[in-house]
Amino acid sequence: MSIPSDNPILMARDFGPDAVCLAVGEGEIVALGGSCDEAFLRALSGADPAWPGGLWLKGEPLHTLRPAARLRFAHAQCAVAPRVGKLLPELTVLENTALPLILTGLGRQEARRRAVRWLERLDAVGCAEWRVAELTPAETRRVALARALVLDPAVLLAEDPTEGLSPAERFHLLRILRAACGTHGLTIVVASDDADVIGWADRRIEVKVAAAAPAAEAAPEPADVPVAAPITDPAAMINHPARSIPHRIGRHARGEHRFSAVGSGAERGR
Repeated sequence: MSIPSDNPILMARDFGPDAVCLAVGEGEIVALGGSCDEAFLRALSGADPAWPGGLWLKGEPLHTLRPAARLRFAHAQCAVAPRVGKLLPELTVLENTALPLILTGLGRQEARRRAVRWLERLDAVGCAEWRVAELTPAETRRVALARALVLDPAVLLAEDPTEGLSPAERFHLLRILRAACGTHGLTIVVASDDADVIGWADRRIEVKVAAAAPAAEAAPEPADVPVAAPITDPAAMINHPARSIPHRIGRHARGEHRFSAVGSGAERGR
């Protein structure tokens, strides 16, 4: 269990299969060590209501909210930096960064203006009109972070933001994030065992997260239950498995006949 924060903005209690307990203070930078991954960070952001336990974000008990309300609140307050592969290669850097704003209904011009602002803060505005394939690994990391921060969240969660970068590139990225934390009151939670990240963070919390259980395989259909094939020939209806379903033939306004199941479609509610 982590040292409780005096002013927690994000708190988990008996969270997940391993009953994780942690508290992150507002404006704090915390490094999570151990087996944390992006799936755990998404759950910690409140985006996945399937995880058991208590979860509080800005004092709001997310575990008591309905899934839709929980998801809306989590998306407004938390951002999980996408993996590099989640950037869309067919879009420019600027379009990738502005996309989350456009999906919320914001106008394209305002979305592009805000995207440029975050690209400037993360030292990536020089490649705004480039495609993802033209970026270096360090530039790609900064663009992924800009895309996560463009919604101005209170909490940023990221998995291994410095993975694959040179020492100079790691130092540059961490310096930029530290500046964003100070100027915007941003709280940052990173899952990383990188010594540079651990030294950069205000605090390190060792977290053990169990691997997710494999999804149960779907039960095979009984062999004696026939699967209805599409009807391409009206004569095939004679021996079709669905012949026992009651149907009604109605006349369309233009004189054609319409064949529909009773109680489906327009029949509902009558």
